[in-house]
Amino acid sequence: MDIKLPDIPRYYTALAETLACIMMIEQLPRKQIKSKRWLCYLAFFLGQMALQYLAGQFSLAFWLLGMLANLAWMGLMINTLEQTSNDIKLYHLSRAFITAEFMAALAWQVYCLGIQFVDQRYSKAFELMTMIVIYALIIAVLHYSPKTSPNNYSLLHISHKSALNSLLIMAMVFSVSNIGFLFSRGNFYAGNGFTIFTVRTFVDLCGLLLFSLQENQRYEHYLQRDLANINNMFNTQYEQYQAFRESNEIVNQRFHDLKHQLDIIALESSSDKRNEYIKHLQDDIKQFKADVKTGNPIVDVVLTRKNAYCIKHGITLTCIANGRLLDQIDTMDLCSLLGNSLDNAIEAVSKLDAPEKRLIDLRITQKGNLVVYNIRNYTGDPPKLENGSLPKSTKKDSSRPHGYGLRSIEQIAERYNATMNLTSKDNWFSLTVMFVR
Repeated sequence: MDIKLPDIPRYYTALAETLACIMMIEQLPRKQIKSKRWLCYLAFFLGQMALQYLAGQFSLAFWLLGMLANLAWMGLMINTLEQTSNDIKLYHLSRAFITAEFMAALAWQVYCLGIQFVDQRYSKAFELMTMIVIYALIIAVLHYSPKTSPNNYSLLHISHKSALNSLLIMAMVFSVSNIGFLFSRGNFYAGNGFTIFTVRTFVDLCGLLLFSLQENQRYEHYLQRDLANINNMFNTQYEQYQAFRESNEIVNQRFHDLKHQLDIIALESSSDKRNEYIKHLQDDIKQFKADVKTGNPIVDVVLTRKNAYCIKHGITLTCIANGRLLDQIDTMDLCSLLGNSLDNAIEAVSKLDAPEKRLIDLRITQKGNLVVYNIRNYTGDPPKLENGSLPKSTKKDSSRPHGYGLRSIEQIAERYNATMNLTSKDNWFSLTVMFVR
C-alpha cells in the first residue's frame, strides 16, 4: 500500500520549534533565565507562527531562506531569555532545532498513519489536540529520560569547540534529513512519501543521539578530571599528615632535650650566661606552645601544625575538641576533613587586616548519637549561599563552581552517611558535619 503523507502544517512546525526552545531554556537554573519568561514564550510563539506563515507564501526556491529566518528567530528567543555565554546559547540553539525537527516529523507521521489506517477524517480541533498530546509525550520522554549528568553540567559547560561542533552536527543532520524532499520533486527517485518521512525522522533521531553522546563524553571527561584532582588532594593531605607526624616527633624530642638544658642552666654560675640560656629556652618554648591534645593522634598532629601556623600569622584558633569521637573515620578521610576545613578558614581570615578579627573556632562534640564537627571563621565578606549550594571558589580559576576542598568534605560526608551544612550569619561562616556514632 502506498501511504501518502501530506506536508507538515507550518503552525505545527512553529509550535515544535517554540517548545524545543522552551525545553532547553527550562533545564537551566532559575537564576540563568530572565524573569517574565512565560509572556516572552507566548510572544515568540506568535512570532514563529508569523514567520512560518510568511515562509509558506514563497516558492520552493526560497524554502531554505525561510528555514534560516525561523532558525534566527529561535536563536533570538534563546538569546533573549538565557543569561548564559554565547557558546552555551549556540549549543542550545543547535540542539533545540534538531529536537523541533524530530518532534514535528515524528508527531505528524504518527498522526497521519493513524488517520490512514482507520480511513477517517477528523476535525481540525481533533487534529490539533492529537498533535499537542503527541508533542507532550515526546517532550516528556526527552526531558525526563535518565540523565548521566546531575545539575545539567553538560548543558552549562560548553567550550567554543563544542559549540562549533554542535552547529556542524545541526547543519549535517538537517541537510541529510531533508534531502529526500528535494529529490522527490526532481528526476531522482527517493521513495514514496512515507519512506521520505521515515528517513527524515530516523536521521533527526540520530542527530539527537549524537548530541546525547557529545554530552555524555563531556560529562565523563569532567568526572575523570574531577576525580583526578580529588585523588591528588587526598594524596597531598595524607603526605601532609605524614609530615605533621614527623614534625610532632621532632617537637617531642626537642622537649626531651630541654630537660638536659635545664640541668646545665642550674649548674651555671654566671648570671649573664644563665639569663642568656633562659632567654634562648623561652624562644624555643614559644615556638612549640601550639601543642594540641584531643585524644586522637591524627587530630592532635593536624591541629598542632595548623595552630602553629595560626600563631605565627596572628590568627586566633580556639579549639574545643574530643578527637576520640572521630576514631571511626579513615586516616586519609580524617586528614582531608581537618586539613581542608582549616585551610579554608585560615585562607578566609588571612584576608582580614585587623588581627582581632582573624578568629577561627573549632569544636568536635557529641549530641545524643551524633558527632558534630563544626568550624566557624569570621569573614568580612560573607559568601552567598543559595539553595544549599556550595560557595564559589575564590581561587584564580573561577570557572570551577566551587573549591575542591568543600567538594572533598561533601564526599566524605556522603561516604559516612553524614550530613554537611553551610551557614553564613552575622559575619560568621560555619561548616557543620554531623556523623552518626
